[in-house]
Order: sequence, then C-alpha cells, then structure tokens
Amino acid sequence: MVPKTAKSRQNCYDRCKLFKLFLNMLRTLSAPSELLVRHLDLFKDQNLALVGQIHDDFALDLLEHSASVTVYCNHFGHYQHLQTQERDQLKVVFTASPVINETIDTLILYMPKAKAEAQFLLAQVLAQLQPGTTIFIVGENKGGVNAAPNLLKEHQLSCQKIDSARRCSLYFSELEGTIKAFELESWIKQIPDLQSQLELVSLPGVFGHGKLDEGTKLLLEHLPKLSGSVLDFGCGCGVIALSLATQSTLKVSGLDVSAYAIESCRLNQQYNQINAHFFASDGLNEVKDSYDVIVSNPPFHEGTKTQYQTSETFLKQAKQHLRPEGELWLVANKFLAYESILQSHFSTVREVASNGRFKILAAS
Repeated sequence: MVPKTAKSRQNCYDRCKLFKLFLNMLRTLSAPSELLVRHLDLFKDQNLALVGQIHDDFALDLLEHSASVTVYCNHFGHYQHLQTQERDQLKVVFTASPVINETIDTLILYMPKAKAEAQFLLAQVLAQLQPGTTIFIVGENKGGVNAAPNLLKEHQLSCQKIDSARRCSLYFSELEGTIKAFELESWIKQIPDLQSQLELVSLPGVFGHGKLDEGTKLLLEHLPKLSGSVLDFGCGCGVIALSLATQSTLKVSGLDVSAYAIESCRLNQQYNQINAHFFASDGLNEVKDSYDVIVSNPPFHEGTKTQYQTSETFLKQAKQHLRPEGELWLVANKFLAYESILQSHFSTVREVASNGRFKILAAS
C-alpha cells in the first residue's frame, strides 16, 4: 500500500500535470476546441471522426483520450500540417466527400460558416454512420452553430445544447436508425449568367456557391487575349480557368486550398470535356512551374473572419512564379490597397478597369 503522504504527493503531481496540459492546450486551440476540452471524458476510448471547419491541433490532444481519431480536412494547409504529425491511431484525409469507417462511434462536426456546407456535410456523413453513433456539433455562436437543432431536424434527429462558453455552443445528439442515402446530384448548383457555352457547377463550401461572382465576371470581361501558360490562383469552381481553357492555345492550371473547390473543378472538367490541370495548394506552396500569366480573384475571408494574409503573401510571391515577361491580372474589392504591395515587387502596376465595387489590376 502506498503511504498516504506519498499518495497525496502523487495526486498533487497528477493534478498539476493535467492542469499544465490544459493550459498548453488552451494556448493553441480555437474557441470551439476550448469548449470541447471541458468534455474530454465524453470521448474516452471512442473512435472519433472530425469534420467541418477545423483549424487547430485538437485532434492530437484527443488521441490521449480516445481509441482513434480520423480527421477529414477540406483545407489543404491544415491537412498538410496534420500529416506531419506521426501518431498512432491518427488518420488524416483531404476530401470533399468523407468516407466514414464503420468503426466510428462518435462524430464531431465543427460548424462551417456557410449553412449550405453544414447541410452538405451532415447529409454525407450521417448517411454512413452506424445506429447509436453519438454526434457533437460545436462552433462559434456568430458562425451559425445555433442552427444545429434545425439542421439535425432535417434528418429527423433531435439534439440538446450541453454547454456554452467562449462565445461558442456545443450540441449533442445520437443517431437512431438509419439516414436516407446521400445523392450528390441534389447538392450541385449550376453557375448562371456565364458569357460562354460552358455549363459550370459548384458544390456547397465553394466561394459564391451557385453564383457568378461580380468580381470574377468583371475580370473575365477585361482580360486581354492571352497566350502560353496560365495559372488561376484561388480558382474556386474553375470559372476563370475553364473559361480560358476553351482557348486551345492556352495551357491552363488552377489551384485552391479547398477540397470543395478542387472537386467542383474536376466535375466541371468532366461535364465540359475541357483539358486543364487543377491541384490543391495552400497559397503557392505546391506550385513547381513558372507561368506566362497568373490570374486571380484572391480570397480575403476565412470562416467568419476577414483574413488578408493569404492574398498579401500571394501578391508578394506571384512574380517568383512568372516567366520574365509574365503578367499578373487580378480583381479586388476597391477598398483593398493591393497596389502598394504590387509596386514593391513589379515594375509596372496599373488599374485597367473599375466599377462601384471592384477594380482590375495588372502587374508586370
């Protein structure tokens, strides 16, 4: 038997160790994950699947408590980061269409900003879960997590809010019976008002799902006759890239950080039988070639937050991926002061066109 004093010291040591671990986790986790930390006991010895808007390393912390963790990433940068973390019982997948292993007994959905994306994810995943699977939906209150009861009601499921903190909420549900089979075709939306013979579609989760973005339309109207190789940065569902790829003289590529975007581009290639190359990349990290032209409607939102870093890094690095006489063409909201960044890296920067909301910039 351990003496009482030694046992007390050991208990004190264990509590201090756990408290230090807790503080370390809070320094690196998103607010929704911080809320989940309060409920680690619910995930003990579970086979977990994580989907949705995941931006931290909470999956690694869960490994200390659960039997296994599978993370379905739709953001390529987060996928790459987790791929470098070699841990037993951790599986990381970059996909727009999660394939859920039948051993999964707990689902954690990080609520996406877009309601359509949340509905799309739930419809896919719920149809694959086994009866009795526990479901947790977590997210920021301003990010739409409180729509969880209505989202689950669409599948005849009820839920209850079990916690609220850090301006986030956590909902719990349990799958009873089976959910109707998922049909991808019912989630695809066609892009209207295209000034071409293309028939393009997008999946939920893609910027401007089912719409032709006004800035993209303005850029297409003012692009000159191009030649050589073209890269579309932040290609979305491929409107710019595939519109250009109809010109047989161009060799067109497109990149995006989103699995939904890359999958939409591939669907559009198949529908329209157009030759183009699409690949996932976090910024320009996966770009190995140089191009005659780079075109872009660069993003400046991530989740519910305005985020300029991706676009500003792109503007600073774009010239490195252009051939000597290459050009950068982009569209931007008028309030974005991209000119000063471009002028630091290009000899010539000019505004080609503008309207009440957007401007077209060309740099060489």
